[in-house]
Order: sequence, then structure tokens, then C-alpha cells
Amino acid sequence: MPPRTSGSGSGSGSRSGAATAKLRRAHRKSRNGCLECKRRHIKCDENRPACSNCVISERTCSFPAQPTPAAAPTPPEQPVSSFNEPLSTSQVESPADSISSTAASHRPSSIPPPSYIAPNSNSGFSSNVDDGGAHSTSLPSFTESFAAADLSESPLSTPLSDALPTPTFTNKHLILLHHFRKSLLFDVDNVDVIIDLALDWSSEAPYALDQLLAISADHLAMTLVETSAENAASWRRVATELQTRALTHFNRDSHDTANYESRFVPRFLFSSLLSLHMLYDTLTQYRATFHVFIERFCDSVCLHRGVKSSSSPGYQTLIRSPLAPFFLGVKNAAELGDKGDECAPLISLIENSDLSPSAVDACSTAAHTLQWAFDIHRNLPKSINVQAATAFPVVLSDSYVEPVRKHRPEALLVLAYYGVLLHRCRHVWLFGDSGAFLIHLIADHLGSYWKDALRWPLEELERDQG
Repeated sequence: MPPRTSGSGSGSGSRSGAATAKLRRAHRKSRNGCLECKRRHIKCDENRPACSNCVISERTCSFPAQPTPAAAPTPPEQPVSSFNEPLSTSQVESPADSISSTAASHRPSSIPPPSYIAPNSNSGFSSNVDDGGAHSTSLPSFTESFAAADLSESPLSTPLSDALPTPTFTNKHLILLHHFRKSLLFDVDNVDVIIDLALDWSSEAPYALDQLLAISADHLAMTLVETSAENAASWRRVATELQTRALTHFNRDSHDTANYESRFVPRFLFSSLLSLHMLYDTLTQYRATFHVFIERFCDSVCLHRGVKSSSSPGYQTLIRSPLAPFFLGVKNAAELGDKGDECAPLISLIENSDLSPSAVDACSTAAHTLQWAFDIHRNLPKSINVQAATAFPVVLSDSYVEPVRKHRPEALLVLAYYGVLLHRCRHVWLFGDSGAFLIHLIADHLGSYWKDALRWPLEELERDQG
């Protein structure tokens, strides 16, 4: 409970009030705290644009307007949360200074980069979140984050350097950088390329490094779930804070038209890492019900489209960057390699369905895109063929998302077939058992009427259990 100044009452009536007041935990008032913390009667750390309490609980953070510009207090230096200070009292203390060498050297499976991931071991996922929303250690709401920071809604009136301070990096972040490199979260041939790019741009475009560290923190949390749930929850919150800070700087940087073209590379790196983080979060943290997952998946597709839009204008710049091999590898695998027919029955079913012409076109396009992803997976080396599964959501269209939201069976069947591709990439910790989960989720929802259409995905699960 928050502190409250109790009056100096007298008599028997004041005794119970005094006893109640003694139970309240005292702290300094936060006169300039956000409206949400005031409503909840908790201490606000006054970090802007979102305080730590609101970031952790995924609440909308807003501050009361100041009476006059002259009376406005000096804004805090950190936009999200100070990494030089300990986490708020509502959080678990960060294990950054006391993490054991055993935990630091724990061998993880592997993690996805923009599209190049190294396979290693399997891992289980945490329990589903409740239908009412994500648990307290989940990542921030991407839908709210991007909606609140829509580039068209919040134009900058000052340069980026004046609007936001340069992020501070501490020993906590060195631990995460070391974990990212040592744990081979990327393909061993490419991990140094990614780290070098993020470090090279850490001053001008710090959001790329922040998002890289956020993925590392989430992976480190996963490795600690069974041995230290408290430390795992703490690192999960660190991932949230880093990601929120990255989003803040990324959205402001997108208004800096003077440097827009010169920053295509760090923007693409950030967007790709964020997209992969979102995909992992969607596939592993939103399994409570069919409706919970579908809504989250549709929201994630909106984010993935942002990745595509952020990279398309600067394609020639990216081709001349150290990231070029990743683009060319996918391009060659799709155009020059062998072609498969995994989605042929699905495409035939969609084209002969009773959907509206626009829905048929949308679902058929999605099915052809999925076949493109299967072909990429077939033609790339196993060490990097997970790019196929991560590329598919990025190229989905708005027109396909609509029938998915409406739970049209033909649109859902595309997701069931996508589950087969995820299952073939289960050696990557990003996916794990997500393919099997998705196939069974769709099959249970559609029921026996669609069992023939679902026969191939279900048979693939039974046949390929290794």
C-alpha cells in the first residue's frame, strides 16, 4: 500500500485509524508521478515517457499536464528506466552483479537473428498466459507501443540528440553482450557481423544494440527458468526495459529526415531483431486459448509488415552492407533451388472454396507464399534454413489477416500448414514445440469436418518426431 499522511486524531475512534496507518509502508511522495500510479496508489519513479511500473504491468502511462512551462520540472534523463539505478521495489532485484558462472556459461539452444540462426538444443516453453492478458514478466504490448508512437502522430520538434539522451550501458549489458556471443545465439559465422554492426551504430542508433541485448536477456531468462525462477523473471523484465527503450529511440529516430537514408542498416537490424522477438513471444507466451493466440498473431503480422516497409526503400544500401549475404542467400534459395509441392492440396482447396473472390485471392496468395518458404527451407543449409520460418510472417498481407481474424477455416488451414514448417525448425529455441502446438490448436478448433484437409499436417507430426 502507498504511504498516506494520517491525521493526529484523538479518542477511541482514532486508535483503529492509527493502527491501520502503521501497516502502510512509508515512502517519499512522488508529486510528479504518472496518473496510473496515482490511481493505483503506488510510488512512481517518474521515468518518461513510461515509468517502470507501467512498463512492467503493460499499462498506459501518462503524466498530468504542468500548470505553466515555467513550473515544469526538469525531465528525467532516462526515457524509460535508468540502468544506472536498481529496479523499482516492485521488481525482483537484478541478478546482474551476482549471476553465477554456471548460469553465464549455460549452453542454450539457439536464437534467431534477422534471418540467420544456429541450431543447437531443444527447450520447453513456459505455461500459457491467462486469457485476460500477459503475465507481469511478458514483453511490452507491441500493438500499444507502435500505436502510441505512430510516426504520423508524434512529430518531433527538436533533433533526436536534443529530444532523448544517449542510453547508458552498464555491467548488466556487458553480461548480456557476452551471453549473446558466447551462447551462439546466431549462426557462428554471422554472430560477429551482427554484434559489430550493433556496436558500430551504438551512438547514432542505439536501438539496434538495445534490441540485441533484449533478445539476449530473454534467452538468458529462459535458461534460468528451471534453476532460478526469480533471476529468470528479473532478466525477463530487463528484456522488457531494453526493448521499450529501443522502441522509444527508434520511433524518434524515424523522424530524423536528415539522417534517414544513412541509417537504413541499423534500422533494418533493429526491426528484424524486434520482429523475431515478437514471433518468439507470440508462439510461446500466448497459448491460453485459440482466441488469445489468433489475436496476438494478427497483431504480430502488423509488426512484421513494418519490418518489410523499413527495409524496402533502402534495399540497395542493405545489399552493399555486411548484411548482404543474408539477403542473397534467401533470394538464391527461392529462385534457383528445387521447388516443392507441400502446399498444392491447400491451394487447390482454397481456390475451390466458397469464400468471396477477395478472400480466395488473399488466402491463395498466403498459401503460395508459404510454399515459397518451404522451398527456401529445402534449399538452404540446415544451419540457417530457419530463415524460411521467420520470413513467412513478414510477407503476409493485410488482406490475409482479415479472414484469419474472422476465423475462416481456409485461412486457418494456412496456419496449420505453417505449423509443419515451424515443426521442421524445432531445433531452434525460438520455435521448439510451437509447430505441434499450432497444428493441434487449429485442428481442435476446426473439428472433424476439416479432418481431411488437416490430414497432412497431422501426419507430418506423427512421422517426424525426431
